[in-house]
Order: sequence, then C-alpha cells, then structure tokens
Amino acid sequence: MSKILLLGLENKRTDDVLCDKALYEFRSRDRLWNTPHLGLLTVGAILAEKYRVDYLDLNYESVKDFNYEYVFISPSTSQAIQAYGMAKLFKDNGVKVVFGGPHVTMLPEEALAHGDMVFIGEAEDSLRRFLRGDLQRIYIQRNLPDLKNTKTPLYALAVKYPYSSIPVQLSRGCPHQCEFCLSSAIYGTRLRRKTISQVEKELKSIKSLYKYPFIFFTDDNFLINTEFSLKVLELLQKLELKWYAFTDISIYKRSVLLKKLYSSGCRKLLLGFESLNEKNLDSINKSGFKSSKVKNYKEAIHTIQSEKIGVIGSFVLGLENDNEQTFEELYEFILDTKIYGTNITISTPFPGTKYYRRISKEQDLCNDWRLFDGFNLVYNIPGIQKDKFMNEYIKLITRINSDERLCKVIEFFKAHI
Repeated sequence: MSKILLLGLENKRTDDVLCDKALYEFRSRDRLWNTPHLGLLTVGAILAEKYRVDYLDLNYESVKDFNYEYVFISPSTSQAIQAYGMAKLFKDNGVKVVFGGPHVTMLPEEALAHGDMVFIGEAEDSLRRFLRGDLQRIYIQRNLPDLKNTKTPLYALAVKYPYSSIPVQLSRGCPHQCEFCLSSAIYGTRLRRKTISQVEKELKSIKSLYKYPFIFFTDDNFLINTEFSLKVLELLQKLELKWYAFTDISIYKRSVLLKKLYSSGCRKLLLGFESLNEKNLDSINKSGFKSSKVKNYKEAIHTIQSEKIGVIGSFVLGLENDNEQTFEELYEFILDTKIYGTNITISTPFPGTKYYRRISKEQDLCNDWRLFDGFNLVYNIPGIQKDKFMNEYIKLITRINSDERLCKVIEFFKAHI
C-alpha cells in the first residue's frame, strides 16, 4: 500500500520579545493552541481509505523518512515560506507535494509553483476525485460540503505528541462575516454542522485515546444555536470532558445555556470583542452587530465570569482608527473588568479577505508572509507610526502580565468559586 505523509509545520513567532516564556498570557495561549493539525487529521481520515497515512509534526521532530508517494501540507499564511522550503526538500527526494488550506485556497498559483497539486477550499468532496485516480493539478471544491458526511479525524495519529489541547470542529460558517476573518471568506455565512451522533463518535474517540483530554472547539461561533448547543452540553457532561470554545457576546443573555456551561466542563470562552472603538467595529463588521454590543462588553464579562467561566477577550490592534491612546484605554478596560485572559493580536490583512483587498488598494503591503502571524503591523495606519505602535504593543503585553492585573483576576474568581 502506498504511503502518504501529513506534515504539520512549525509554529513560529517573529518577535523575540513576544516569545518570552515568562509572560503568563503567552504561556497560557501556547497551551491552548498546542494542538494537532485538525485539517490534516480530517483529510487523513479520507485518505486512509486507500493509503497508509502517517503524521509528523515539525514542532516535535524532523523529517527522516522520504519513503512516501505524497506529502500533504496545509500552511497558514505565516507558514507559507516554510512550507515551500519543505516542499523542495520532499520533491528533491522524489515525493509528490500536495498543498491545501486557507492560504493556498486564496493563492493557489503561488503554491502550485512549489508543489504538484493544490486543493482549493474545503476538500472533503474533491479528495474523492483524487482517490478515484482523477489526478489534476488543481482541485476546486465548487459546493460547500455537507458536514454530515465528514469522517472522524484520525486523532490516533497525534497521540505520540504531547499536545495540551485536542481540536474538534462541529460546524463551519458564521453569519457575522468580519472583514478581516479568513475562515469567513472560506466557510461562508451559512452555518453547517455535524450530527450529534458524529459529535459523540468524535468525542468518544478522543476520550479513548487520551486520559484527561482538554477539548478545544474550533468553530467560529460554537454556541450560536441554542437547541443544538444544549444537546452538545449534555453529551459533554455525560462524558465528563473539560473544554474551551469561541462564541459571541450574546451568550451572556442566553441564561439557559449559560447556566449549563460550567457543569458541562466549560472552563474558558473566547469572545471576539475586537475593539473598543465603534468606528473600527463598523469598518470591519458591516452588519453593525459588533458595534452595537460595545456598551455591553463589561456586563457580559462580569455575567459570564460570575458563572465561573473565564472570558478570553480577543482584541485586534492596528485598525484604522487606533492611535497611541488606544493602548491605554484597552489596558484600563482589561484591568477594570478583571477579564480572565486576553488574545491581543495585530490586525493582519490575510490574502483573500475583504480587508486585504481594501488595504492593498490604499497602500503597498508588506509581502513577507512570515510577518503575517498576527504579531506584526504589516501596513500603515494614520494615527500612529509603526515603530511607536510596536513599542506600545509590547508595553501593553507586558503590563497585562503584571502582578497588579493578575491579582485582580485571582481575587475575582476567588469571590465567585
């Protein structure tokens, strides 16, 4: 039987200061994001119908064996240059290179210059053509696949690595369609989800492989449908699993769900606040959903955290209306709300997004994909110079890891647990 290698790329950050392991929030975030590559494991479940499939994560080991017919690589934008270098290594050793994933979907010709085949979009259906021997240079997924036909990812391939979290995806699509969101550009507005029986099968598979798995639901908006979510929460409670997910601010008013979160094993929720500036929010989210909720941010954080659920606030700095004062305002907000954690990244116009198209029309963008990691400002904003922006960003990251801030968080949760 021919062999296929699923190759997980290294996760690198380009700024040494932000890689400082002494910073609590970066250690915490690294634990949450220390996961196997879910896209590759999902693809692997289909490929295993015809091929022997192996999985190698370059974060833990190097490539020593080139005895494969194909290697499948799915880079993020910041991993693209690394991916193309690995592609040359494999091609030089007689292995055919197949690319897929978000960056490749948006820039297929770029990827094809370094590989043998490219999969555009979600690949569940187009992979079937590949398995039937219908070999093409470019495979295009014309229709959004029905997730009810998606197979359980090959989690067993990842057990050999010491991952902190195990990713699970129950749905694709998000109605909010933020301008900078790459997954929105790929998955669309219509929400598609797996069945409860599929969910149960995946979770039981994980539990059979890991003694104490921490589940990371990667859905763009995990709790968007109350009826479905209640069924999932019941299942999670029965299986006694601990978990973390992304959702939107509306969860704080949906008391039926909110009251069941902790008992179902939820310990953290990431909420995409994005910005405290309404003009920024109107710019990136044309529906007005985000800007209409700014006034509720503090109430939402307090309400959710009072239920013993840590709120991870996701904020994007470097939007057009940001200036030097933005950093101080955000720090005061973080301190005042006693928010459990933050995910503060720098606005990055990923290729294929509406944001990229808009910004690239207005100015020349940096073209070094390594810098498109969410921790570098790759274009100019009117309110603050780049060097000053990065200095203020690093200062903010340091301040939110201060004893003053962390003590406030600890005091809040001591009072509510």
